[in-house]
Amino acid sequence: MLLKSILPLIISQRSNCYRSSITRFSRDIYSRLYPNYLVLPDGSTIRIRYSEPRHLVKLPVDIASLSEKEQKTRLLRRSAVQKEKMEITLDTTYDPTAYLNEYTKQTS
Repeated sequence: MLLKSILPLIISQRSNCYRSSITRFSRDIYSRLYPNYLVLPDGSTIRIRYSEPRHLVKLPVDIASLSEKEQKTRLLRRSAVQKEKMEITLDTTYDPTAYLNEYTKQTS
């Protein structure tokens, strides 16, 4: 008798927003979800469905787990690249006689 009264309490589980379950998709094709590969920081891949049609989605690497040399190289790659400043030099020497042949009228 006691088992009959406890059994419904054990079997019934409430489904709400705080409960989730990992299941397989019941359909092969879902609209607006594209098959992609998720690349984990260790290099392993997982096939996922993603809202954008990308082939690979990479997760960022935890910088604290890298060696000091690799940390420095990654931080240098992240920093903004400074453009080299070009110095413009103006030549102030002008010789008008060098261009006299351009200004003469041609008679034909």
